[in-house]
Amino acid sequence: MASLAEPNEAHMTTHAPATRDARTSSIPITRLSVHEGNVRRTDKRADIEALAASIETHGLLQNLTVVAREDGRYAVTAGGRRLAALKLLARQGRIARDYAAACLIVPNETATETSLAENIQRVAMNVMDEVEAFERLTADGRAAGDIARRFGTTVRHVEQRLALARLSPKIKAAYRRAELTLDVARAFCLSDDHGAQEVVLRSMAKPITHASSVRSALTRERLPAHDRLARFVGLDAYEQAGGRISRDLFEDHVVFLDDADLVRQLADDKTEALRDGFIAQGWGWAEVNLGHASTDRCAGERLRPTRKTLSAAEQAEINALQVQCDALDKALSNAADDDARWSERDALETRLTHRDEQAMEWNPALMKHAGVAIAIGPDGTPTITPGLIRRADLKTFSKARRSLEAHVETDAPATRDEEIGADMPAELRLPKGVTMSLTEARTIALRAALAANPQVALAAMVDVLDRRSRCGERHPAIDIVSTQKRFAAEEDRKTGCDTPMAFSELTTAPVEDLLSRLAALVAETLDVSHAGVTPQDRRLQHDADMLAAALELDMAQLWKPTEDFWRQVPKSVTLSALRAAPTLAALSEPDRTAMFIHLGKLKKAELAAAAAEALEGARWLPDVLVTPPGAGAFIVTPDGEAALGAIAA
Repeated sequence: MASLAEPNEAHMTTHAPATRDARTSSIPITRLSVHEGNVRRTDKRADIEALAASIETHGLLQNLTVVAREDGRYAVTAGGRRLAALKLLARQGRIARDYAAACLIVPNETATETSLAENIQRVAMNVMDEVEAFERLTADGRAAGDIARRFGTTVRHVEQRLALARLSPKIKAAYRRAELTLDVARAFCLSDDHGAQEVVLRSMAKPITHASSVRSALTRERLPAHDRLARFVGLDAYEQAGGRISRDLFEDHVVFLDDADLVRQLADDKTEALRDGFIAQGWGWAEVNLGHASTDRCAGERLRPTRKTLSAAEQAEINALQVQCDALDKALSNAADDDARWSERDALETRLTHRDEQAMEWNPALMKHAGVAIAIGPDGTPTITPGLIRRADLKTFSKARRSLEAHVETDAPATRDEEIGADMPAELRLPKGVTMSLTEARTIALRAALAANPQVALAAMVDVLDRRSRCGERHPAIDIVSTQKRFAAEEDRKTGCDTPMAFSELTTAPVEDLLSRLAALVAETLDVSHAGVTPQDRRLQHDADMLAAALELDMAQLWKPTEDFWRQVPKSVTLSALRAAPTLAALSEPDRTAMFIHLGKLKKAELAAAAAEALEGARWLPDVLVTPPGAGAFIVTPDGEAALGAIAA
C-alpha cells in the first residue's frame, strides 16, 4: 500500500491565522468531515480522482482549515476537495485509513469567512504556465503516460498541452497578451512550422478569435478528409501510397491529407480504371469528371437498357423481396420514426434495387455509339450516367437503332427499357402510383390551358386527323372520338361548352366562337395520365411535353411537392431533389456534404418533413411535370455562358 509522508508544520503551506487563537495540528481523516459553512458545494467526481492521484504522487501540499466540534471531531471549512480526495485514497487502500492530515484550526465564528476567503482569492493557473510545466517534465525524461498518471489526467490532455508547448514562442506570447483565444492557439497546432505559424499570426488583425480562419490559412495546400476526392480515394489507399495524414489533437473530426497532388493522382488512377472498365464493356466512350458530370455535348436522346429474361429462381427472389417491402410498408404506415423496421425496409429496398439493376442489359450494337459519364459525388461515391449519345453521333446511332428495330413490332410487350425514366438510376425513379397521380394533375392543367388557346387546340386536332389519315396511327394523347373523361380534381371546372348548340346555330356562329368551343371540346378529350411503364406511356409523355411547350405550361404555379408526396417517393429521389434547395445550395461544400450525410440518416417521415420545408418556394418539379423548352427557345449553356463572358471582356 502506498503511503504519504506524514505532514509536519515545517514543510506545510499554512494560511495566516484568522485570529490569534488559530493553530496547526495533524488530525486523522477519520475525525474530519465537511463543515456546513464550506462555501464550495459542487465538485465533480473526475476532479476528485485527479486530485487524489496528485496527492498520492506529490503529497498534501496545502493544509486543511478546520473548526473544532463539541463531540471532539473537526469540521473542514476550507479544503473539502482535499478531504474528499484523501478519503478516496483511504477507501481504495492507497493510504492508511487513519492518515493524519495537517490542519489549521480556526475559531468557529470565522469558519464561513475563512472558507470564502480561500475560494475567492484563488487564481486559476494560466494555460501556458501549465503547458510549459508539462514541457519541462518531458524534458526531464517523463513520458506523457507517466505525467497523466501522476496528475490524474488523461494522456490525450497531456499530449494536447505538449502540442501547445511546441508552438512558436511568438504564438505563446500572443496568447499571454490575450491577442488570441485558446481555440485559436489550438488551431495553430495544425502546423509544426514556426515560420508558417508566424506568417499567419502577422497577417491577421488582433485579437484573433476565429479558429477556423487560422485553420484554413495553415491548410491551404492540404485536402480535408471530407473533400469529395479524399472520400473517393479513401484514407487507407492514400496512406498505403505513402501519403501523410494530419489529425487535429483538439477536434476529432478535423483530419487533413497533406499531399493534395497525391490525392489527385490516386483519384485519376481510380477513375481511369473505371473508364477502362466501361470501354471493356463495349461503350464507345467514357468521360470522367472529378466534379459534376458534363452532358453539354450530348443529345437529349439516350440509349436505354433492356430487361433480360430472368431464371425462375431470380424472379422468385425479386418477387419475395417485393412482397416483404409491401408488407413492411403496410405495417409501418402508422409506425414511429424510430421504429427499427424502417432500417429493415431501407435494406430491402436497396437489395431490390440492386437485383433490378442486375436484370438490365445493354444492346452491344448500340453501346458502341453511346457512352458513359462518370462524376464524383460530394460523399465520394462515383455517379454513373450510362447511355449518353453525343450530338455528333446521333445520326449514326439513330441509323443503327432503326436497323435493329426494323423487324420489331411497334406495340411489342412492354419492357423495362421502355419505361419512362429508364435512363435514370433505378433508385431515382418514381413509383408507378406517384407517376400516375402526377400525370393526372398535368392532364388537368393541360386541359385548362388548351381550352383557353384555340390556336393550339386546332393544331392538336389537325395533328390527330393527319396521323390517322396518313398511316392510321391513333394519337396517344387525344381521342378524336371525343370520349369525355373527368378527374375528381376537375369536377368544379367549366369547359365553356355546357350550353348545347344546334347545327344551324353553329353554322352561323362567329369563327372566334367556334374556335373557342372547339378548344374546349378538344381539351375534354385530352388524357396524358400514365404510370410510366409501357411504350404507350413513353409516347404519351412525349406528346404531353410537346403540348406543354406549345402552351408554355408552368406546372410550378399549379403544383408543389407536399410532405405527403415526399413520403410516397424513395428516399433517393428526395435526396436528389434536395440538391436544388436554395438553403442547401448556399452552404459551403463541407457544410453541404455534412448536411447530406445527416439527411441520409433520417427516417423517411423526418426526411419528408425536411424536404417539404427546404423546397418550399423552390419551384422544384419531378421530371414528368417539367415543360421542355419550346422550339426556338434561347438557352444559355455553360459553354455559351463562357463564350458570352469572353466577348464581353
